[in-house]
Amino acid sequence: MGKVQKGFRSGSPGAVSRSVDDIVISVKNAGNTDIPFGAPVFMGSGGAVPFNTANPQEFTDFLGFAVRVADKTPETYPRDQSGEPQAGVWKAGDVMEVLVRGGIAVSLSNSGNNGGAVYIRKSDGGLTGAAGTAGSTMMLENVRIRNKQGSGETVSEVTVNARNNI
Repeated sequence: MGKVQKGFRSGSPGAVSRSVDDIVISVKNAGNTDIPFGAPVFMGSGGAVPFNTANPQEFTDFLGFAVRVADKTPETYPRDQSGEPQAGVWKAGDVMEVLVRGGIAVSLSNSGNNGGAVYIRKSDGGLTGAAGTAGSTMMLENVRIRNKQGSGETVSEVTVNARNNI
């Protein structure tokens, strides 16, 4: 007799998880570096840019999260050195999709609690559910953890509750 699945994984970074009231916009990757699927995106001159660890942006510049797109998967899913598939990226100059309101799967180093805040570590730009020491993180004020990662997972579902006034 077969098993009944008791839970579902949160998905892959950048996968839109709710579709009823999500808002996804198209904007140019105006930075000089690739933006991974599921990464936080900020407004820069000429379009979207990734988080800058050398000169961190303010929350007021937060735009949303880079969205995974199925037609980019064949060329953007190489395996890393550990054998795990990479999340995929938007190349510099690409017109990319950004979720500005709604639910999305992202990688969190500390999954926090459902309903908890999401922070960006200023040291490496990684997302976390823990505030860290004073000044080491920046809280994304309108983003909350919807479903924290389960056992053995590295992806959590977060919700952008409201668009920033950008």
